[in-house]
Amino acid sequence: MKFDLRAGILALGILTAASGTAWADAYQDGMTAFQSEDYAKALNLLLPFAKDGNAEAAYLIGEMYGPRSWGQKGENRNGVELDNKQAIFWWGEAAKNGKADAQLKLGWWLMKGQDVVPQDEAAGMNWLLMAANQGEPQAQYEAGLAYWKGRGVKPDPIAAYMWLDLCASEPGFDNAANYRDQIATGMTDDQVKQAKLMVQAFAPKISK
Repeated sequence: MKFDLRAGILALGILTAASGTAWADAYQDGMTAFQSEDYAKALNLLLPFAKDGNAEAAYLIGEMYGPRSWGQKGENRNGVELDNKQAIFWWGEAAKNGKADAQLKLGWWLMKGQDVVPQDEAAGMNWLLMAANQGEPQAQYEAGLAYWKGRGVKPDPIAAYMWLDLCASEPGFDNAANYRDQIATGMTDDQVKQAKLMVQAFAPKISK
C-alpha cells in the first residue's frame, strides 16, 4: 500500500486550518461572553488563551476575578467569585505581556494596597510608568500625582508637571491641568521650560 505524500500534506493542511478556525472562534465566543457579562462562560473559553500568553485574555480574567472598581463592567459576577490573588496574578501576566490596561490596574492596586494586594508603592509606580509611557492617560495622571507627592519615587516636580500636562487635554482629566499649574508655582522658569520640552518630545512606546 503506497502512501500519497501530497494527499497527506493536503489533509494535514485542512486539519490545521480547521483547528485554527475553531481556536479563533472560541476566542471570539469568549470575548462575546465577557461583553455579555456571562463570566462563567467567558472564563472557561478565555483561560486557555490566557495560559498561552494572550495578554487581552489574561487581563479580562483579572477583571472577572478582581474587585469591582473603576473601569470594570457591571457588578454581577455571573459565576466567577471574587478572588483577589487570581486577579493580581492574571493582571500581572497581562502586564508582563505589555497590556497597558493591565499595567495600569496592577500599578493602581499596588499603590493602594488594602485587602487586594500588599501595598508596594515602588512596584506600583513601576507598572504605572510602563502604562504611562504607552500613552495611557489614567496612568499618566496617577504617575504625575505620585511624582508630586513622592509616592514610590522621590518627589520630582518636572516629571510631575510633564505627566499631568500630557493627560490634561484628555476627557475626564480636568484636574490634571489644575494640579500641573499648582506644581508650576513652586518651580523655577528653567524647570518649567524643561518640563515643557519633555512634553513636546514625548512619544508613546507602544508594546508589541
